Amino acid sequence: MTSHTSPPATPFGGTLRSLRRAAGLTLEELSEASGVSVRALGDLERGRSRGPQRRTVDALAAALGLDDEQRERVQRLAGTGRERGGAPTPPYLLRTVPDFTGREQELAELESLATGTRTRAAVLFGPGGQGKTTLAAEAVRRLSGAFPDGSVCVQLHGMSDSPLPAAEALVLLLTALGHPPDRIPVDPVAREAVYRAALAGRRALVVLDDAADETLTRPLLPDAEGSFVLVTSRRPLAGLEGVRRIRLGGLSGGESTRLLERILGTPRTDGQSEALTRLTELCGHLPLALRIVGNRLSSRPSWTPAHLVGQLADEGRRLSGLVAGDLAVRGALALSYGQLTPPHRLLLRRLSLLPGHGTGPGLAAVLTGEDPLTTGDVLDLLVDRGLLEETAPGRYALHDLVRLFARERLDAEEPESVAREVQLHMADWLLRSASAAGRMFEAPGAPEPWAGTVPAFCPGSAEEAEEWLIAERSNWAGALPLMYAADRHTEILHTSRTLYWFSDRWSQWPEWRTLFSYGARSAAAVGDRAAEAHQLNCLAWAHSVGASQYERAEQLARQALELAIETGDEGQQAWAWAYISGACLALRPAEAAEAAAKATRLFDVVGDSAGKAVSQRVLGRALRESGRAEEALALHRALLDTSAGDVPGLNEFIQVLLRHEIANDLLALERWPEAVAAYRTVITPLARGDLDRYLAQALTNLATALRHCGEVPEAREHLTRAQELFTAAGDTVSAAETATTIERLG
Repeated sequence: MTSHTSPPATPFGGTLRSLRRAAGLTLEELSEASGVSVRALGDLERGRSRGPQRRTVDALAAALGLDDEQRERVQRLAGTGRERGGAPTPPYLLRTVPDFTGREQELAELESLATGTRTRAAVLFGPGGQGKTTLAAEAVRRLSGAFPDGSVCVQLHGMSDSPLPAAEALVLLLTALGHPPDRIPVDPVAREAVYRAALAGRRALVVLDDAADETLTRPLLPDAEGSFVLVTSRRPLAGLEGVRRIRLGGLSGGESTRLLERILGTPRTDGQSEALTRLTELCGHLPLALRIVGNRLSSRPSWTPAHLVGQLADEGRRLSGLVAGDLAVRGALALSYGQLTPPHRLLLRRLSLLPGHGTGPGLAAVLTGEDPLTTGDVLDLLVDRGLLEETAPGRYALHDLVRLFARERLDAEEPESVAREVQLHMADWLLRSASAAGRMFEAPGAPEPWAGTVPAFCPGSAEEAEEWLIAERSNWAGALPLMYAADRHTEILHTSRTLYWFSDRWSQWPEWRTLFSYGARSAAAVGDRAAEAHQLNCLAWAHSVGASQYERAEQLARQALELAIETGDEGQQAWAWAYISGACLALRPAEAAEAAAKATRLFDVVGDSAGKAVSQRVLGRALRESGRAEEALALHRALLDTSAGDVPGLNEFIQVLLRHEIANDLLALERWPEAVAAYRTVITPLARGDLDRYLAQALTNLATALRHCGEVPEAREHLTRAQELFTAAGDTVSAAETATTIERLG
């Protein structure tokens, strides 16, 4: 007698049996209703026939009363059986790649979780194209030794129009785990209990790839012991209990470059470091985009990385260039976009109109006309769908490639006239809001912002105003060219006027050069010569103080002086001489002192005490640079005794700067202990945002005084901090000089 072994059950067979039982039909009744023989049905359910033809599945679906989604899923299972030619395989295989690069931190965390005893499930989530499935495959490969009972993977089709229901996924999983198909319960709750018992009794690794939501995923999670489940999803699945979430973002710059090098090989990448770096930037460090770039170059031996850089540099062509065979960034993004509701799509499209790199709910709401609370909910949903990044609490940004995709959809789905109107409306709101915030730092009597259809942001305090101006600075600065192109010159000048005093608090911002440049151009456009002189003076300050571009600053200040003389504006003449003095300090200190003296006399004439204080401080610096440090010290101390102002926060700021000048004077006079004491009163107030360069210089000078007092260890400590600050501020020359000084200290 020969033994007979039944073929292993198939996912299709197990699903068919469950559907038949759920419908309350016997094999004979289903045969009669469908026209498929009882023997054929038995072979299908027992796995002897693995891949029925489409017409057979359609007949069975009609007899079972399946809806369109159920019919599609059953056809998909049948198609899988046909493709595999009857070979007994797991329901879904994850494919590893030989050039896998990066993600070491995430892999280490997964290993810790999988081999631990507390957390039995993890969710890898993030935007499309971040390589979640590839990472899951690598995790399976590396963790195979920790799971002696093997691994099983199921594709849940979360991004399709018909995600796999949990009940059907359980059939696939139980079948793959070796559970007899005729013993899989019809009742979903009982089926779930059998599945969890199977996991608890073994050490297996289960991967649930492309999960749609919590409802379809929760029944597939394990109990507290036994196996480990790894879920991949574009969403964080925040409703799941007892899971660890690991968010995938872009690769680092170094990882991105290494991935391209591993795909292409050494002969194609030698001497191409600059082009490779640029390619990683154009890809936004998105793994899918990097893979596409690597594959395109691999398939074009005559192409160099620099050639592809030339193609992708054009934003209008970039997404079309990020295609290789069936891999496409646009397609990955379109899947997520297609699952959004019309209001969510509208906001995503219009976010591409933002001039800056991020937004809060208030600004985003202006783009659609919704209220900020509703808009905040939509922004959070876009984050969950992987189309938006929350860079900080309440701050959102588009990935560069998502921004290009959103702009494509905007151009395709909304008239150009509507997009222009929305963009100008946004720009108007931004400048009105910036003006309202700037008023909190202006002298009393500053004019109100102009009226608009949407109320501008109105801060309740100087702190709230400063927070908004910092958060939205790339947006309000980016609104200036939009308003200028629309001939909104009066509004630009108003904005520049109300941000004038606030600019002193963050003097290093490059946005001031943008603001005052457009202010000068708008003043010229409307023929206001006095306003143009004022804006040119402000621009001279921005180039001098904010960028150390002293020659350009002097040119601008002398242009302002000519206009101020032409219009008879002695106040702007005084400021022009003050800025000329500041620009001349480094190279021509004697001339700087003469210009500062002229500014001081003119400020006296017009009664501008704040301007006089500025010019006298510059005069003191010029005296010190000219070798007259005693006179500079006397002048700066006198100024400190009389400094006062009406602008909130400015008086304290000026006093800190004067104490800094006094400390510098004492250093020049080699009065080391006094200089140490003076610098100690300066470094703590300077330790706030955007004063890093001032603080670094103060720390450097304090270290000099300490060294002469014999306090070398503390001097070295301050120099190390100064070097960090110079580096962070982009002042590489000063950072290198400081590093040399540290080496000399030993």
